[in-house]
Amino acid sequence: MSTELIPDYSSVVSATGFLRPRASRSLSSFQDHIITSRRILALLGAGLSASSGLPTFRGAGGLWKTHDVKALSTPAAFDADPALVWTFYLERIKAAQEAKPNAAHVALTELARKKEGFLAVNMNIDGLSRRAGHPEQQIHDIHGSLFTLRCTKCDLEIRPPDYEQYIHNLSQQSSITTSKLPRCHSCSEGLIRPGVVWFTESLPQTSLKSIYDWVEAEPTIDTMLVIGTSTEVYPATAYIEAARKKGARVAVVNIEQEDPSLLGLEEQDWYIQGDAADLVPTMLKPVIGDTMQESLTGGCSI
Repeated sequence: MSTELIPDYSSVVSATGFLRPRASRSLSSFQDHIITSRRILALLGAGLSASSGLPTFRGAGGLWKTHDVKALSTPAAFDADPALVWTFYLERIKAAQEAKPNAAHVALTELARKKEGFLAVNMNIDGLSRRAGHPEQQIHDIHGSLFTLRCTKCDLEIRPPDYEQYIHNLSQQSSITTSKLPRCHSCSEGLIRPGVVWFTESLPQTSLKSIYDWVEAEPTIDTMLVIGTSTEVYPATAYIEAARKKGARVAVVNIEQEDPSLLGLEEQDWYIQGDAADLVPTMLKPVIGDTMQESLTGGCSI
């Protein structure tokens, strides 16, 4: 038999060595499905914001300058060198402030407006989904936000507009030192730190409870969108499995090639490889129509 007639399954062999069925690449079949979907759960990762110019820190070994980004994103790192950690986060805050929501952020916002039964679990801390106008009740920022601050010792949380003065004062320093970092005005003991969830810290229980209640509220979920994430970070896989148990078909959008050992997609699911900013508006067009472009040009300025 000619080898040209034998399909190449090398890219869909799981970690166990068994062949998995290949998920669909058909945009049209996904579009047919999303039109009739009543309840949609979305998991949003760093790849969603890549086209807005924000780094995912996947390349170059996940380094910022010469530092491992994960190593800087822990309470222990802040305790050891808060000035260094703040220098890193000030750069991230500045980049997020200068970035603009891309077409995928806007398309998902329009989907939320068109479908009441839509909920986004956002693992990004850049604030771009909210700046795109995503309805507050339909998104949970489970890893916190670059645009909030909190105390290391007490429950104080600082949000805009008070937030801006703290960041302005820090950014005016030519070289950040620990002695110049702001201290909590409530307890007078703790340092003010970024309001993000670091590695080894617990996710916000209020958000987790709200997401759980939404998943359990009705007997079915039609669609699980997984956009811009490899699902290696908890609780990504857990949400995919929860949606699956509710009957959801999973649609993944990722710049990377499919890794069957991570997602376990089946033939009824979709894996669409490419840039989320290009793909998501097209995938959702049957639901959001042409209003997405109007929102992108008129509703996303800083």
